[in-house]
Amino acid sequence: MKQGRRRTMSICLSDIKENAAHKIVKAGNGKLYLPIETYDYDEPDRFDNDFSVSVSLSKEEIEAKRSGQQVMRVFIGNGRIWEDLQAQPPTQDDIDDLPF
Repeated sequence: MKQGRRRTMSICLSDIKENAAHKIVKAGNGKLYLPIETYDYDEPDRFDNDFSVSVSLSKEEIEAKRSGQQVMRVFIGNGRIWEDLQAQPPTQDDIDDLPF
């Protein structure tokens, strides 16, 4: 069974309000959503964070970037990846399946 990893993160609502409020989308159910994405670092940063969180680029921004224009991302936070602390030890059935 594949074990998941927990991610914890913190985002700056002030940066969203100042720089990305226009990207908040109202869904048919009346709820508000902000498209975000994460980028995993190869190595943790100086604060031991494993990834950054930014507001997703719009289709227009992606096209502008492809055409060589400089497009600034709105970084709104960062986070850490935690190994599953409750991982179960292998069972006898798991051990019996080993090829040796």
